[in-house]
Amino acid sequence: MAASKSFLDSLKKPEPTSFKMTDFRRELHLRHKRDEHAKKERMKALQESKLISKYAITIDTSRARSNCDVLRMCVKELGFKEYPFGRKDNCCDVHWHACHFEDNPEVYGGKVNKFPGMGEICSKMTLFRCLDIMRDLFPTDYDFYPRTWYLPAQFHEFSCEIRKMHERRVKPKPTFIVKPDTGAQGDGIYLLREPNEYSSFNGKCHVAQEYMSNVYLIDKFKFDFRVYVLLKSLEPLEFYICQEGLARFSTLPYENPTNKNIHESFMHLTNYSLNKRSSTFNRSDRDDEGSKRTLTSVLRRIAMNGHDSNKVWKSIERIVCKTIVAIVPEMKVEYQAAVPPGKTGPSCFQVLGFDILLLHNLKPILLEINASPSLSLDSEQEVSPGVFEYVISPKDEEVKYPLIRDTLLHVVPIDKLKYFRKRKKRRLLKKLKASSSQKMKRPEPLVKQRTSIVIIKADESDEEKREVNVTQQMSEMHMDIDSSASHGESTARDANSDDERESNLKSDTELDEEVDNYFETKLRESCLKQLYPAIYDEECERYRILERVAGLFIYFLGIRGSLRIGPTGFRTFARKCRLNRKGMTNASVDIMYIDLQRRWDHMNPERTSGSGIKSIGKKGNGGSIVSNTGLCYQGFLDACIEIARRKFYAPSKIEMLENLVDHCELSLNLKDNDLANNLPRLHFRRLGLQYRQGSLYAMPRRIMEQMTEETTIEDLLKAHEKKLRQPSKEDIESFLRRSRRTIYQPSSTAAVLSAHRSPDSE
Repeated sequence: MAASKSFLDSLKKPEPTSFKMTDFRRELHLRHKRDEHAKKERMKALQESKLISKYAITIDTSRARSNCDVLRMCVKELGFKEYPFGRKDNCCDVHWHACHFEDNPEVYGGKVNKFPGMGEICSKMTLFRCLDIMRDLFPTDYDFYPRTWYLPAQFHEFSCEIRKMHERRVKPKPTFIVKPDTGAQGDGIYLLREPNEYSSFNGKCHVAQEYMSNVYLIDKFKFDFRVYVLLKSLEPLEFYICQEGLARFSTLPYENPTNKNIHESFMHLTNYSLNKRSSTFNRSDRDDEGSKRTLTSVLRRIAMNGHDSNKVWKSIERIVCKTIVAIVPEMKVEYQAAVPPGKTGPSCFQVLGFDILLLHNLKPILLEINASPSLSLDSEQEVSPGVFEYVISPKDEEVKYPLIRDTLLHVVPIDKLKYFRKRKKRRLLKKLKASSSQKMKRPEPLVKQRTSIVIIKADESDEEKREVNVTQQMSEMHMDIDSSASHGESTARDANSDDERESNLKSDTELDEEVDNYFETKLRESCLKQLYPAIYDEECERYRILERVAGLFIYFLGIRGSLRIGPTGFRTFARKCRLNRKGMTNASVDIMYIDLQRRWDHMNPERTSGSGIKSIGKKGNGGSIVSNTGLCYQGFLDACIEIARRKFYAPSKIEMLENLVDHCELSLNLKDNDLANNLPRLHFRRLGLQYRQGSLYAMPRRIMEQMTEETTIEDLLKAHEKKLRQPSKEDIESFLRRSRRTIYQPSSTAAVLSAHRSPDSE
């Protein structure tokens, strides 16, 4: 029996003295811990959400990713309510996401910090095509970006231009920079001088631009500005510029491009994500030193060098305005596809990053727009060779923290913000009153009063020491003096109480004024400055002609929520706008549509009609299926420009396009609610009238220019309606009656008149 028991014990595995987990088990263990921690946080957030007030401002940070640090700091300072795992029972007031609008179809309300299709609009090809169209219409106003070729579609034109420059022997030798269409953080950017150096990887699209070699240098280093812009809304158009930004420097002293240094990316490129890998990257904490500096410190340096920094900043503001006005039509087309009219959905806002380069003459040049600029506060710091640690960058915190804080204050619901400010004002007033009352009632220092003393005589021993009650003797001696003094103290106390009441009343009013001044200074200290419509409304009004073209495009889209117009919709556009009266036959309309569709499919090989359909969101959750077959908005705009050139000739292209749009709007007889921006607000403002939508007809611009101070909008609308109205039967009869009275006269009347003639008349 003992032998069998020992045999069974020998079959058991020995227990390990020290258990050592493998990498796989360790990863599972850590993942389990993370899941448990996330579960606890969800339960905690769920419990806290049950006690939330209906006036609380809620922020969803479940998809904020790298923006979480600065966002949580701002939410904590402002006193808002954060939902780190989203909110299931109701939509939050603000959804801050680091992904695209299409990547989160579960948002049904509130405000989202991304516009639909913004990543594609801010891509190099779409952005510079929008700017090229505006340069074609306004040549002298849109000269703030380099000449651009779209590769591989325009490779032949690009090669011919390089050959012409070589034949003219242009000095210095021209250099071009090639950027991928959807690239970011400096990836895939390189310089070239010969067209055969271009190589298209996997058929991707690129843009080739003139390389600006005559740039403004500081300490022999090349730099550019990162300017942050808040696009608050599209209807009405409203955007702000952040008055503080970043200046990103290269890490090698700049030299004009040559065959030897053309591949030095640390010299010719200023991207932070690229230069931070350089061994010469300067991580100084001072504002005017380092490879990353604040924008205001660089502007101060420019002013110290004897230049006008205010003029430079004004030029940057105008570039921002003109660029946003150029991309707004594309944004409206994308927005109606994601959130069709009449359908509930979230409203949008977005923070954009403009990259601006300064030439040697301090002329700003737009390089690109970043739809998702980095808002993280951490930066890499090398602790030991090859070992990096992430620390908070003071310069990033100085720029991005007020940017996010003021952005939240601009986009949260106004009614909740008013209630929140009132509550915060009451709390601040209570704190100030408590602190003032503590200052007024200062506790007097406690002094221990002696009631008895010990009298010791020199000739007495220790046993004969006696204790005398001094207080009792003093009260007996000065009874009369105390009675007279007490009456005077009581009157003085009453007078002091009256003075204290008056001072308390004065302090309440002063505290109210102090609280109001506190909030006024907070609003005044905002880093965001409104550019449109506050400052550049009248200046940019004439650039918004393309929004009217976008309104026509949206009106004739056949499929709801579509991004492209089909051949039937294009024929409907030509028929309803009565272009056949201008000599446009159905055959010519179809030929124009086919040619433009082929051209734009060739220009966009990555977004051709062969790609099938494109889904925006989930179809079951309110998303829509968008077809990519047909003519895009830019192709429709090309068609309008071609029709205007053929049938509405004028000295300039902008006048031709305005005549076409006026003709189309008048033919359609659309209301302002159906077609946006028919009546420019600029004309209303000149007449001193208030702009309002809902007017009866879309009047042409030439009729608006005939308006005087005596005429009003109602008079013009009545006259216009009278012209369009068909004559009724009563109008015809009254006209004939008046004509009979003036033309027909009976003979008897003529005889009577001749008989009664006076002899003087003969």
